[in-house]
Amino acid sequence: MMCDGAGSCSDTQALLEALASPNRRRLSRPTESATCGYFGGSYLELHWEIFAGAAPQLLDRAQPVGRLACASRGFCDSLSAGRHHKLRVGSVQTSCIQSLIEGLSRISLEELEVLRFDPSSGPLERIWKQDIERALRLLSDCLGRASSLKTLSVRLPSFDAALERLRLSSAAWEALLRGLSALSTHQRLRSLELTSFVIKTQEGRQLRRASSEPAGGAGTAAAAATATHSTTGAPPALTIMDVLKQMSTLEELYLTSDEIFVPTAQLFPQVFSELSQLKKVDLTRNHISKEVMQVVRDALPAKAQLHGDDQQTVWLF
Repeated sequence: MMCDGAGSCSDTQALLEALASPNRRRLSRPTESATCGYFGGSYLELHWEIFAGAAPQLLDRAQPVGRLACASRGFCDSLSAGRHHKLRVGSVQTSCIQSLIEGLSRISLEELEVLRFDPSSGPLERIWKQDIERALRLLSDCLGRASSLKTLSVRLPSFDAALERLRLSSAAWEALLRGLSALSTHQRLRSLELTSFVIKTQEGRQLRRASSEPAGGAGTAAAAATATHSTTGAPPALTIMDVLKQMSTLEELYLTSDEIFVPTAQLFPQVFSELSQLKKVDLTRNHISKEVMQVVRDALPAKAQLHGDDQQTVWLF
């Protein structure tokens, strides 16, 4: 696991210094020891009781693990993977943007199972839109190689350091969707959380426009969209609905504080009806009416739970 701070304690530090000391004494008999690695021309042998007592404290802190790896070749080899000797990590949880950026460049993405990025819990004075987007672009580029990833959680802050509402550019959002689409090809993801994004799909905008236009408005909108794609020659832009349909292994979905309005929420039933393994969907703090929430609930698998229907802000016009 990676963490933001050093997280070391005096006992752990003292143990590491003792292990690294060239004048250390042998701590166990050969029959009771585990060969940990090579250091200073000799093998370091540790008593099993030391491992049992120290390992839980050592292995949940980044810096002590790094120091131990430097003192033990065997430990270092066990922590690295691939020909580039990337760090073998199963879980990354951080609120620091720089920690995420540096961590993704140094870990073995194929070994990663849990990734939680929560800058909203960090200091507000360090939150800038360009840094958030840079981190998300890097994350998007890495998701296609995260073949073992089961949990992905990204919680954005509502405001940046200048107290401006944090809204991703369309380029950053589309990059994230491409990354999620690449991740879905591995069919390993079980839990997805996107908090404080702005989720407004093109289909939702067309649906809202059709409801306010006279007859033929929807056809006009669809024709205009088709004409645009045929003129530019580019395929239709990937939407969050397209991505979710690809995640057939998804069991938990959290789309909270994402400014989801009724036109977008009305597209969820056709998506959720295809996700047979869904067990929990949380749409808390959006703008979805009770009627639409009920339609969404009816489209979920029989045992799936829908959360947030009593925590919506509905605008009345």
